[in-house]
Amino acid sequence: MRNHLSIICFILVILAPFTGTGSTLQQASPTIVDYIYCNSNIITIDDSSSLFEAIAIKDGIIVALGSNEEILSNYEAENNQCYNLEGRTIMPGIIDGHTHYMASLFWIGETETIYESQILALANGYTTLNEKSIDMGEFQWLQEAEQSNTLRLRVNAFLIYNYAWLENNESVLVEHWNPDLEPLLNHDRKFRVPGFKIYLDGAYGHRGFPAMSDPYTQEMIDLWGIINPYGDLYFNQSELNSVVDSFHDRGFSVAVHAMGDRATETILNSIEYALNGTDNDNARHQIEHNSFIREDQIAKALSLNTIHSVRGYFPTYWQQEYADLYSSIWMERTVNRYSLPGEGLHSYLETDFGFLHGYDEDNWSKSANIRPFLHLWGLVTRKAIDINGTIHEPDPWVAEHEITVEQALRMMTIEGAYAVKQEDYIGSLEVGKYADIIILTADPLTIDPDELKDIEVMLTMVEGKIEFQMASHSFPITCELSTPGTDTTPWTILLSITGICVIVLITTKKIRIK
Repeated sequence: MRNHLSIICFILVILAPFTGTGSTLQQASPTIVDYIYCNSNIITIDDSSSLFEAIAIKDGIIVALGSNEEILSNYEAENNQCYNLEGRTIMPGIIDGHTHYMASLFWIGETETIYESQILALANGYTTLNEKSIDMGEFQWLQEAEQSNTLRLRVNAFLIYNYAWLENNESVLVEHWNPDLEPLLNHDRKFRVPGFKIYLDGAYGHRGFPAMSDPYTQEMIDLWGIINPYGDLYFNQSELNSVVDSFHDRGFSVAVHAMGDRATETILNSIEYALNGTDNDNARHQIEHNSFIREDQIAKALSLNTIHSVRGYFPTYWQQEYADLYSSIWMERTVNRYSLPGEGLHSYLETDFGFLHGYDEDNWSKSANIRPFLHLWGLVTRKAIDINGTIHEPDPWVAEHEITVEQALRMMTIEGAYAVKQEDYIGSLEVGKYADIIILTADPLTIDPDELKDIEVMLTMVEGKIEFQMASHSFPITCELSTPGTDTTPWTILLSITGICVIVLITTKKIRIK
């Protein structure tokens, strides 16, 4: 009996250092990293919708995700930069798939303060801006900013092929681009050029109006000063086929402004022509706005695997005006864009934000708003706040296509990364990806949807560097592996087992003596 107990104790003592409550073995000495954030709620946006408690970051890269015990047992932060988030939420940095933030800074002359001028975007949680209207001046300015290390977030520039207006009812081409220019797709650069922007139809005023397959009513023509009753298509099918095919052959993605359904039809045909039977997964051609996309066009988009922008914040406060002006068919088409994520199409957040017409921090009514969580609220609830601060509930036709919080968060992160061929580097929190993260005041997955708009960003990190932190808050440097009195490290277990074995053997010996 005593021999058997001796053998059992020996085996337990040998195995003790390799046991523990975590799912991974503790290293002999911890790996040194730059940052650890623990006691958090980490929304990864990975394919499995994984959630974790802690994250370790080194040299701008995510090196580990796991439970508090797994991370704190195996990693140690330099300079005591191990922060206890006290349950707060971490998620990937926001990617605006269609913005004019940086370009409009150039347009209004804010060229000397580029470093400081990025703080509004960073404070709102943006770590990547996909700029959808870059001309030569902006292009050179952003290149210089990258070279001087004053670019604090990622910028993907889509260079303009033509201007966003008509002259004598004709599109105005941009003719100063070098014909030998190639895409700039280096993943380790802050400034990249994945594609060209093409304006295909109008929007309002001197730009003309969205190109529709059905004519505008006389009431609309009189109200808005419309000249062409079917709207304005900047290029015919043959012209656009040639342009898209040329960019496709040069390796550029095209991002095409198409609001009316006739414009959407034209660009879908051109993308099909350029792809020539191949899949869009390599080219990443995309359609902007999709303001009146038809159901048959959604089916064609699915067959081509095209990518689409969706404005997050619909002006629901105008829903009655729309209902009074639009036919039932137009009403249906104007909200069809919100069905795209549910249909399985790649769809990313479009804020369309810019400074050209001024910025008012207190104006929550503007559809092209910079606040990402106002867009999240709009996507999920389809509610909107008017200029007087009144919240408007959506009528059934506006609320028809449901978007879940999970779908909307993907639109705000990984889908924007996919649109510019960076989904393997940013857009989700996974080991080996860049540490582009934000810390939030609330968990968007669990709070009441009506509170989504009030979420604030406490910290924004780009490639492992803290670029913004809420002035009114600092995080405690008190990450602990376990609560007092419950030390479960392997060596503690070893000592405990050894003690028990000694007691058992002594007791057994005493029994035999008796």
